[in-house]
Amino acid sequence: MKQVSLCAVIMGGSLVVVIAFGLLVSYSFAQTDSSSSSSTSVSESTTSSPDELLSSPSSTSMLEPITSASSDQSSIPSPTSSDQTSFSQEPIATSSDEVSSSNTSIVSPFTLTSTAESASSSAAPLPSPPPPPPAPTAYPICDQTIKNVPGDYPAIQAAIDAASIGDTIKVAAGTYNEDLTLKSGVCLEGAGIDQTIISKSGASGIAGNGVSYVIIKGLTVKNSGCAPGICGGGGDGGGIVLLGSNNVTVQSCRLSGNVAVNGGGMLVSGGGNVTVDHCLIDGNTARNIGGGMVVQSNSTMTLANVTVVNNVWSNPLGNGGVGGISFYGPDLQIKNSILWGNTSQDFSGNGSGISNSDIGGWSGGTANTSVDPNFTSDYRLQASSPVAGMGLY
Repeated sequence: MKQVSLCAVIMGGSLVVVIAFGLLVSYSFAQTDSSSSSSTSVSESTTSSPDELLSSPSSTSMLEPITSASSDQSSIPSPTSSDQTSFSQEPIATSSDEVSSSNTSIVSPFTLTSTAESASSSAAPLPSPPPPPPAPTAYPICDQTIKNVPGDYPAIQAAIDAASIGDTIKVAAGTYNEDLTLKSGVCLEGAGIDQTIISKSGASGIAGNGVSYVIIKGLTVKNSGCAPGICGGGGDGGGIVLLGSNNVTVQSCRLSGNVAVNGGGMLVSGGGNVTVDHCLIDGNTARNIGGGMVVQSNSTMTLANVTVVNNVWSNPLGNGGVGGISFYGPDLQIKNSILWGNTSQDFSGNGSGISNSDIGGWSGGTANTSVDPNFTSDYRLQASSPVAGMGLY
């Protein structure tokens, strides 16, 4: 009986052990399944497709340094089922065609810059322009360094533009349909009065603006200039106009048949030391003042052996004018000259600097007269003239 009871106890204890072991094994399997499920969940939450990477904020920050075309993003490999827990995005390299493009060069793994920009940033600064030529300090000596027209240059203005200080532009006989712009320090020389003729309707024949030490000699300026109704509102100085110019000499010239608003033959404004020597000023027309010449208030001028004849003031408004010379400056010197037959006055202005001259209808100055000079048809003086030694001839 005792043996039966002992056996029963042993069998009961064994059963308890088996049951406890079974419960322990079941609990262990349950923990393993739970850990596997958690690991799978974490892997799924940290692994995304390429589209999700591109659309998420964090993936955008990863791709910010990449500047190549978006079409290359299709080459990003998709994660495989065997590598779901690790996925990394490598920088996308540009294709060989893009690298060899003539317009770009790679300066960092993620930045493309224009080669033109790189060149401009390293280019040397542009050189400074050359300084202007020095201003002349004395009159040129004519006929030393010569530029011939038309021998060397087909046009007078082309020769002036090419001239340097001290050059002579020597113009052969003929008529030149040009309006000329002077340059400082040059000599403009023709073949003689009525031999070399400058003729340009619609513009002043010769213009000097701010020039100095210029000689104009041996030529005629004819049928040039601009008057109201002929070309727009007109202009000043039909034959020659000098503005702000100093030390200019006009020698052995003729100004004839030119037209302007003021100064049909010539107008001088500003500057000083302008000299007209042995010239004939005839048959010019002004619509306001100074058919022959106007010298404005800020100018100084000298006329020597000049004949001013038969110039016209023609103003349809009838408000007055001077056909000869209108002078408004502080210093005008006229000597050994003839002002005669101009309509309606031969001279207007301060004539205290006029001497040894013949001026029609005017008295004043020093040793002047007002008598008929007895011209020939070309304004030379007859042998019987009472004013021999005056004027051009």
